[in-house]
Amino acid sequence: MADRNLGNPYDFIDEIADEEEKKYFELDDILVDIATTLINYRIKNNLTQKDLARILGCSQAMVSKLESGEYNPSVELLWKISSALGLEFKIIFREKEQDITIWDTPEDNIFAFDFVGEAA
Repeated sequence: MADRNLGNPYDFIDEIADEEEKKYFELDDILVDIATTLINYRIKNNLTQKDLARILGCSQAMVSKLESGEYNPSVELLWKISSALGLEFKIIFREKEQDITIWDTPEDNIFAFDFVGEAA
């Protein structure tokens, strides 16, 4: 039996998706980041979705949609959420810079940094 390892899913996407489809995956990455931030906040603070909804002044259904990535929130909503939860909120909206890939050989981790030293 051949040794099979699960590859990086983005390699597969690069192989089969056209440029338009790849844009949707970029958006999904942003929505997943929002979802995981909210879920991690709830777990860290031992909150239910209903508790978080009360803090944010929205419905439990809205929290569920945000946590599932079903909802694409506006910048204003994200700002309100970050303010209510005491989270840092930043948007980087500029030309892309070339990434430098740094290999962490002991564990083969990849860290990408842009030329100004911020993690990509």
